[in-house]
Amino acid sequence: MEYYTDMLSKRVLFYTNTILFCLLFSLPGLAQHHNNAKIIGYVRDHMGKALVGATVYIPGTEYSTEVAKDGRYVLVVTPGTYDIISSSIGFLAEKRTISLKQGENIHQRFVLKVDPNTTIDQVVVTGKSAIQEVRETPFNVVALDAKSHYNSTLDLAHLLDRASGVKIRESGGVGSDMNITLNGFTGRNIKVFMDGVPMEGMGTAFQLNNIPVNMAERIEVYKGVVPIEFGADAMGGVINIVTNRTQNTTVDASYSYGSFNTHKSNISLNHTFKSGVSLQLNAFQNYSDNDYNVKTDYRIFAAEGDPATGEDDDIWQTGSSWSADSAWFRRFHDTYRNETIMANVGIVGKKWADRMLLGLTLGQVHQDVQHGAEMRYVYGERTAHSKSILPSFVYDKRNLIVDGLSVRVTGNYNYQKAGSVDTTAYKYSWTGERRLMKDLRGQSNAFGEASYGLSEYANSNESGTVNISYRINPSHSVSFNDVVSNYTRKPDLKQVADALFPALPTAADSMSRSSFKNTMGLEYRYSFRKRWITNVFGKHYTNRASGPKSDDEGATAYRSKESVSKLGYGLATTYFLPDLQLKASVEKAFRLPNDRELFGDELLEAGNIALKPEESNNYNIGFTLNKELNSAYSLYVDWSGYYRDTYNFIQTLLSRVGDEVNGNSMYTRMNHGRVTRLGTDVEARVYYKNKATLGTTLTYMDIRDKAKYADEAKNRENGNYNYRMPNLPYFFWNADASYYFHDFLGKGNTLNLNYTLNFVDKIYRNAEAFGDKATKPYIPKQLYSDFSATYILDNGKYNISVESRNMENAMLYDNFSLQKPGRSFAVKLRYFFIKRHQ
Repeated sequence: MEYYTDMLSKRVLFYTNTILFCLLFSLPGLAQHHNNAKIIGYVRDHMGKALVGATVYIPGTEYSTEVAKDGRYVLVVTPGTYDIISSSIGFLAEKRTISLKQGENIHQRFVLKVDPNTTIDQVVVTGKSAIQEVRETPFNVVALDAKSHYNSTLDLAHLLDRASGVKIRESGGVGSDMNITLNGFTGRNIKVFMDGVPMEGMGTAFQLNNIPVNMAERIEVYKGVVPIEFGADAMGGVINIVTNRTQNTTVDASYSYGSFNTHKSNISLNHTFKSGVSLQLNAFQNYSDNDYNVKTDYRIFAAEGDPATGEDDDIWQTGSSWSADSAWFRRFHDTYRNETIMANVGIVGKKWADRMLLGLTLGQVHQDVQHGAEMRYVYGERTAHSKSILPSFVYDKRNLIVDGLSVRVTGNYNYQKAGSVDTTAYKYSWTGERRLMKDLRGQSNAFGEASYGLSEYANSNESGTVNISYRINPSHSVSFNDVVSNYTRKPDLKQVADALFPALPTAADSMSRSSFKNTMGLEYRYSFRKRWITNVFGKHYTNRASGPKSDDEGATAYRSKESVSKLGYGLATTYFLPDLQLKASVEKAFRLPNDRELFGDELLEAGNIALKPEESNNYNIGFTLNKELNSAYSLYVDWSGYYRDTYNFIQTLLSRVGDEVNGNSMYTRMNHGRVTRLGTDVEARVYYKNKATLGTTLTYMDIRDKAKYADEAKNRENGNYNYRMPNLPYFFWNADASYYFHDFLGKGNTLNLNYTLNFVDKIYRNAEAFGDKATKPYIPKQLYSDFSATYILDNGKYNISVESRNMENAMLYDNFSLQKPGRSFAVKLRYFFIKRHQ
C-alpha cells in the first residue's frame, strides 16, 4: 500500500509542477492575443450551397479550419502576407493571396467549382489538407492516403508495407500471423490504433492483414517519439488508422477472387439523417485455401510398420532448409476463413457533441494449422478458432463550453473466446500420407513426437481513454491524456478422459492470467507565429501482471505477481521555411510487455511473465520538402535519421519447450541486454499533373547487439557482442510508378496502371557471430514486383481491377524458414455510390 501511495504522490507532484510550468509560459501569449488578425468568410459551390466539411488553410503553417454547417469559417492568424487555400473533396481548390495588419479582419468568400476529373482513385490526394496537417506536426510521422488504393485487393497491412521504415512480416498466406517492423522495432513495440482507440486485444478476426483498405481514409505512422494523445507505451512508434468519417450517404461494396481459391468481400454503408443521427456499417470476409507450393526439407515414412497397429517404426528427414535435397510440396491443410462486422450508431454535428457513437464489432476465425514454427514437420488435422465481440463508445467535442477546450472519451471492451484442437492419432508427411501413432495423439511437436492438445480459453480486454486539451491562445496549449487497460485470460482446458494422458492438465494450464496497465501523459505546446512549434511532454507508465512462472529447471511451479512503474519524457520541435519543414525530437521511452509476451498464445508462443519493460532513448531528425517545380510537376521528399539506444530489449527466439518426450518447438521471448539502432528512411515522389506519379521509399538500419554479457549475473560473455541482431530486416526499398488515362473509352472513365518493385536484403536467422556464414541458415535476398490495372467507369461508380503479385514467382520469406505464397493473380469488382449532403 505504501508503494502505491508513494507512486500516486509522485505522479500528482509531477503533473502539478508541469501544469504550473505550462501556465507560466502561456502568460506572454495571453498578452499578445489582441495582436492577432482574422480571416472571415464562407465556402460554397457554384449553386450557392454551403460546402460543409470544406477546409480553409494556409500551406506551410498550422493555420487550418473546417467550414461549419452554414458554410462559414473564421481563421485567426498573426499579421503577415499569406497564400490562403480552400479545398473540398470533388471540387477544384482555390487560392488567394492576402495581407493582414494587426487587429484587422478580412472577409474572403470562396465559390468552388466541381472538378470534372475527380475520382476516388485520382492521383491528386483529395484528403490533402488532413494528411498535410499530420505531416506538419513536430513528430517524425508519415501519412498514407488509403483512398487511392480502394480498388485494389490490398489489406491495411500490405498498404503499410509501402511506407518508409515499415516492413510487414508474415508467416504465410491469407490470415497468417503477422508483425510490424518499424525503424528496427518489431512486434509489440509498435502500437496500433483505430481512430485513436487501441486495437490491442481485438483478436485475430481484426488483425491488420484481414482488414480491407476500403475501411480507412488514411494511415498515420509515428516513428519513435509518440504524441501523448495515444497514451501508448509504444517505444517503437504508433500506427493510427483513420476511418472514413463522412456525413454523406455512401455505399461501397466489393468482391475479389484470386489464386489459391481466395475470396474477399467488403461492404461499407454510411448515412447521416438531418436530425444528426449517424449510421455506419462495415462488414468484410476473407477466405483462402492457401494451397500454394512450398520448398522444404521433409520427412518420409521409411517402413510399413506394425501390421497389427499400423504404426510405423521409423521416419527420417532429408536435406536442410536451403539444401538441394529439399523438395517442392503443395500445402494441403491451411484453409483460413474469417468474417467481421462493425456497426456504429450515434449523434454527429451537435453543439454538445461533434461525435457520440456506440459501436459493436463481431468477428470469428476458423484456421487450419499446416505447421508450427518450422516447416519440416507438417500437420494434417490441427485447427485453431476464435470468436470476438467488441462493444465500444466514443465522445468527441471541440470547443466544449469555452473556445479552445476539446474533450475526447473512448471506451471499449474486447472479449475473445479462442482455442485449438490437436487430438488426432495420426502423423502426416508433406506428401499428404498419414500413419497411425501407437498410444499417442497430437501433431504439434516439431521433433516427431506427439503433443496432445485440446484447449479453450477466453481473453477479455477493457480499455478507456480520456484526452483533454486546451488551446489557451494560438501560441500556447496544454493537453492531458490517460489510458487504462485491463487484460484477463481464463483457460478452459478440455481433456479426453483417457488414461494415456494422466499428466494433463498441469496447474499452469488452468491458471488465469491478468495484466493491468495505466499510461498518463501531460503535454505543453508552444507555437511561435506558426513557424516554430515545440511540444514538451511527460508520461507515466504502470503495469501489474499475474500468471504462471517457471522455476530454474523450466517446470512451471507457482503463480507470480509482477509490478513496474516508470516515468518517461520527451520533446519534439519543428521549423517551417518556404517549401521546407525541419524536424527534431527526443524521448526517453518505455515499452511494457504485453499479454502475448507475458502469457503466450496457447498455440505457437510461450509466455514469460518475468519480462522487464524495454527502455529506450530515441532521437530523430528530418526534413520534408514539398515544392511545385512548375505548373505540371511537383516534388515531395521526406527524409529522417534516427538513433535508438535500447535496454532490456525483448528478443524473439525459437526454442524447445518441455522435456525430450513432450517437448515442442515454440517462439519464446527473453530480455536481451542492450541493442542500438542507427538508421535512415527516405521517401521521394514526383507528380506530373493528375496523370502520373513516380516514387520510392528506402530504409537502411544498423542494428547492433551491445550486450557484453549473455546473462544478468555477467558470468558469461556474449559472443555476438557488437554484431548485427539476427532475424531483423535492415535494408529494404520499393519503387512504384502509376499512370492515369483520363476519359479512356468514354468521358468520366479512367484507366490506371501501377507497377511496384520490391527489395529486401539477406538476413541471418541466428546470431551473425556464430557458425559458417556460407552454410548457416538465413532468409535470402528477395526481389519481386507487383502489377495492377484498374478501369474506373462513370467517375468511380463502377470499378474493375486486375492484379498480379510476385510476378517473378520468387521464394519469399519473412520469419525464419516460413515460406510465403508465390505468384498470384486476382480480379476485383467494386461499386461506389455517394450522395453529398449540405
